[in-house]
Amino acid sequence: MKLTTVALQVLLFESIIQTGISQTPTDTFKGCSIPSFDWATYSTRSTASFKPLRGAYANGNVFAAGIVKSTIDSDAGPIPEGFELSLTGPYSTSDSSGEFSATVSSDLQSYSAAVGAIENGGGSWGQYDVGVAKIDAVTGEPKAFFVWEGDGFDETSGLAAFGNSIAVSGHFTGNLTAMLSDGTSKTIWNSNVGEGGYALDADQFHPNNRNSHAESGVDDGFIIKASAETGVADWMVHYPQSNQDAEILSVVFDASKNVYAAGYSCSKEEGAELKVCDGVVAMFSSSDGELLWEKIFTDVGAVLAIKYDTEKLFEEAGLYVTATTAYSGGMKGNAKNHTMCDHDSCSVVMRLSSSDGEMQWTRTIKGSPRWGLFDQSGGIEMGIEDVDGPYIYVAMDDTGEGDVEDASLNTGTPYGGCLSAAGVFTPEYHIFMKKVVVPDDCDFFDNSGTSKFISRQNADAAPASSVSNGASCGKQSGSDACVMKFHKHSGLPMWAVDVPPVGGIVPSPDGKSVQIAGWYSPNSNPTLFDSVSLPGYLREGGLGSQKSGIYNAKLSVEDGAGEYVIYSGGGDHDRVLDAVGDDEGNVYNIGYHKNLKTNWGHNLITTMVQADIPNPVKAGATTTNGLISKLAAATESTPSCLTSCEVNTDEAVIEANSCFIDGMCYSAGATGDAFGLGCYVCDPTINQRAWSEAPTLGITQCFIDNRCMASGEFYYYQRRTWSDQIFSKCQMCSPRENVTEWSNMEGYQAVDGSEPPNDCAEVTQTPTAPPVTDTPIASPTTNAPVDTPVTPPVDTPVTPPTDENETDTLEEAIPNPSSKSDDDDGLGGGAIAGIVIGSVAGFAIFALIASKAMGGTNKNDGIEVADGPIHDNNVA
Repeated sequence: MKLTTVALQVLLFESIIQTGISQTPTDTFKGCSIPSFDWATYSTRSTASFKPLRGAYANGNVFAAGIVKSTIDSDAGPIPEGFELSLTGPYSTSDSSGEFSATVSSDLQSYSAAVGAIENGGGSWGQYDVGVAKIDAVTGEPKAFFVWEGDGFDETSGLAAFGNSIAVSGHFTGNLTAMLSDGTSKTIWNSNVGEGGYALDADQFHPNNRNSHAESGVDDGFIIKASAETGVADWMVHYPQSNQDAEILSVVFDASKNVYAAGYSCSKEEGAELKVCDGVVAMFSSSDGELLWEKIFTDVGAVLAIKYDTEKLFEEAGLYVTATTAYSGGMKGNAKNHTMCDHDSCSVVMRLSSSDGEMQWTRTIKGSPRWGLFDQSGGIEMGIEDVDGPYIYVAMDDTGEGDVEDASLNTGTPYGGCLSAAGVFTPEYHIFMKKVVVPDDCDFFDNSGTSKFISRQNADAAPASSVSNGASCGKQSGSDACVMKFHKHSGLPMWAVDVPPVGGIVPSPDGKSVQIAGWYSPNSNPTLFDSVSLPGYLREGGLGSQKSGIYNAKLSVEDGAGEYVIYSGGGDHDRVLDAVGDDEGNVYNIGYHKNLKTNWGHNLITTMVQADIPNPVKAGATTTNGLISKLAAATESTPSCLTSCEVNTDEAVIEANSCFIDGMCYSAGATGDAFGLGCYVCDPTINQRAWSEAPTLGITQCFIDNRCMASGEFYYYQRRTWSDQIFSKCQMCSPRENVTEWSNMEGYQAVDGSEPPNDCAEVTQTPTAPPVTDTPIASPTTNAPVDTPVTPPVDTPVTPPTDENETDTLEEAIPNPSSKSDDDDGLGGGAIAGIVIGSVAGFAIFALIASKAMGGTNKNDGIEVADGPIHDNNVA
């Protein structure tokens, strides 16, 4: 019977390798069934900013950890009584405004805004502390908020939950204090500051955002193990320490609640130009945080994520990690010399021993992910072994970018196996699936007693390149991330699929699929899942290049084929940085936003009111609010407007009075206002699968810079989404003159390459009338617009509602929605073409827009970032 099992395993792997299961499927992510959202829970006060960055699930609770701060300046006068932070939820289809929701509030420490490096958005880096929200996973009701405070910039980058315990990690610049279970408190001090000292203002930066490979702040790492019920700490350790930068990026529990930690430590010798960063993996005792062992990886710049294998059948459990050979990602960053990396930089996946951290196998892939609190760093998760098999799933950013043929997963550690007396070598992945192959297995495999065991270090081992299943990343141009599947015992790659950046990855408990989630900004390049292009949400009053969104997608474990992708958002800082799952198959998005109104998938629309601002003066929230949303991923249904759907949505039949646009249902007459397309409507008589021109387009509305606007609306410049709006004196929407371009007020002309308030010049001589051409008018105009006199805006910039405590963080330095702002490249031709092809029915409109995109003037070519490099996610 055992030999029969082995034979079946061999046949399975032969089939996998010979049939090329790794080949990227095409025409996917268009499944007939999709899930709905159950609820969303938010932080809801303007007196606090909360940015959850990592998530965990345990015992029916969802935990969301991130950076939190009071927005109250302690120097500005008496601090108002009450709580700075409130968590409110659930917001659901039956209570979309949260009228009957529950609220949990928390006091935060208010710091002086004059202490710590000043942010571009106001406030200071020194105000940030470590916060963890606890939410009931079934109901969405908040249960508690835990906070650990200290002078200087404290950031959270790792979170784990198991039983009644949580572990939190990150870095800090000054000091950090935790109340302990024995009734005492413990304060740790940055090793470069010393006990009683204060962090320098010059060191208040994200760890890799000041100058990613040359220098950075003098951060140290920390880990806290605490009660999931009370937030009281069992212990807190100060690890690792450095004279330049150190951080614990990821933590995980084992079955005994020991904590494994992964991160990096950087040092810089006196007079050196560049710092040197090494990856770190360590194990700490559950009882007191004692360091049990540590492993320093000098061939990688950082270890990004770590996962412990709870399935122990014949051997010790494995540790699985992802890493990068460079500090900042890309081709720069003082990349390490990794003997298994044949490129300038590599993404790295490893299996380590859980007893001492020794490497057992390694796979390297071209392209090196950068990391930071606001990057989508992907993750690594264990498959469901009883159903799926012994596999791991990995998502990594910037992996496979470049030449496709160079991004193979078949690199790294050779394969061991068994060598018969006849000289036939059988690689380990043909011998056992359920365990790592050891010498005794060779005799068991052929029953001859003459086979010789070949270790992975033996000269006769099979090189990784001997596997020719074509598993590689980088096959789809424009995708920044790669999702990969590996056999966990041997490291054999099974398949790889290119996708947009991934914030979190969640294998489904039925073992049939894997979920991914993240956020996107389709402003310079379209966000593509295979051939599906996601539209971006646009907040009211936002610029056409300020679109963003959140996605959830499902992939088959068999070959990585996309089953569906759904999108959510409100257009103002839509962010998901992590996703976690429960035992029933539900997925929880962890992130933040500045929306008041948010569209969750196809079914849930929530309207949030900040608790202390009952009558908001702008469409968006005044501070950044944490969000946790529940996708009921285990239950799927066909979209309501599809009367039949058997193969995919391309072949579905749409109900007569509805449209099915970009994967969502709309009733006749509905507008695309949520996407900045208020001058386009669902008109089933014209097109059931794309937006049609509204009667107002060309009459009272223009479509310029990828958004609809009213006649007489002036162009404005805005450096960031929260910066002053500086209006032009002459460039305006005039549908009668031009539907798709800014028109100049009489007596003025626009100055090429200039921004308001210096973008207009008076016409000093009468211009010659342009020749008459046969070019058709771009929009169907049956009625001429009314010549209403237009008054230009005043010179005084329009200041948005107070946002002085919002951070100019790394993610906000990413070209973030504003074709008219310094922190954005604007819309390229590919982005406009992708959006217009899917959304604009009128050919004349499309022709003009595409013409402008390809050859027109971009009013925002400059990028100004004060505090660090720009990540290239979805940015040309």
